[in-house]
Amino acid sequence: MPAMPTTKHTNTDAQRILNIMDELKDKLSCLSVCTPHVLNALQSEDGQATQELVGPDLMKTFTEQTKLEDLYMMATSNDINEQRDEGEDAVREEEVQLKKNTLELCRKMKERQRPVPNLVRELRNFQDQEQTRNIIQFLHTLKDMQDLTLKRLQTSVEEERMRTEMLENYKTREAEASKRRQQLERDLSLVRRECERAKSQRMQILNKLKAELLYVRESKQRRMDSLRSRYDTRMKEHEFTFAAKEEDLQKKIATLREANKKARGVNEEDESGQKHKTKRQEMEVEIVIRDYDRQVKEKAVQLGDISDQYKNEQKHLQELSDHFKKVEEEKRTIGAEEAITNARLAKKANEKGRRDDSSSLVQAFWRGIIQREAFNTMKKAGKKKGGKKKK
Repeated sequence: MPAMPTTKHTNTDAQRILNIMDELKDKLSCLSVCTPHVLNALQSEDGQATQELVGPDLMKTFTEQTKLEDLYMMATSNDINEQRDEGEDAVREEEVQLKKNTLELCRKMKERQRPVPNLVRELRNFQDQEQTRNIIQFLHTLKDMQDLTLKRLQTSVEEERMRTEMLENYKTREAEASKRRQQLERDLSLVRRECERAKSQRMQILNKLKAELLYVRESKQRRMDSLRSRYDTRMKEHEFTFAAKEEDLQKKIATLREANKKARGVNEEDESGQKHKTKRQEMEVEIVIRDYDRQVKEKAVQLGDISDQYKNEQKHLQELSDHFKKVEEEKRTIGAEEAITNARLAKKANEKGRRDDSSSLVQAFWRGIIQREAFNTMKKAGKKKGGKKKK
């Protein structure tokens, strides 16, 4: 453990340290908002207003800073994976360019903050929330560290000893935490080895699949070549067969044309005779057609006469039909009137019969009443006669 310094720092040393820490805090504040996420947000439509606050010169340096960081990360990864001298040279070159551009970016940010004091706050609005929280926490830690350094420069020897004892306690706890950290790092290395093993297995599977894909592509290409050669051979065979058939058919066509020419010369006389015969038959057909036309005209005239006669008979038949309809209607009217008369007579006869029956019933009822009164009178008279006899 190194011995604690016994001499107290001067005010100049304290001011120099505080200025260095202030400058470090300002640079870190400026660099904390120079991320690819903020650059993409500034280049979008929502960041046009903030981009005007940043300015074209600072925006150009910002873009170059992002590109150099990407190149440095790529060169560092290539250096770790390949371990080549050229990679180390590339890393050193990228590191030099990145340092130079970082200093230039910090200088331009400070110059831009003079007319625009809230530039860092505006750019921080485009950061990721988690990243912004981590950066703000780091800046607060740096501010606490600055305050602690100031207090450390201003403390006395007794306070320094008390702080030394406290520091010893913290170092003991830090040793325990280091052991715990080593254990966690061993566990992490074990997990990383498992991940590397799983990654190697996945790479083996991927290489196997790539080999199978290459084999399938090569076999497909070979099959396509074989099919192409096969069908080319078949196409040539078909073309040869077609050419032979075409030549044979051309010969047959020439032979048939010669035969047709000879047959035409032989049959010219027969053709002329057939033409004369055709003319004679046409004349006979014209005669038959004229006779047929004459007969048709006569039949048409007869048909016209018959049609007129038929129309007259139809007219006469219609008149008779109308007359008979009137007669039938009159007959039906007479029959209806006779039926009404018969119905009236029948109704009168029925009414007379009903009245006769009613009269007969009334008379019979009246005669019965008279007979019953006469019977009662005779009965009373008989009773009186019988009483007298008994006496």
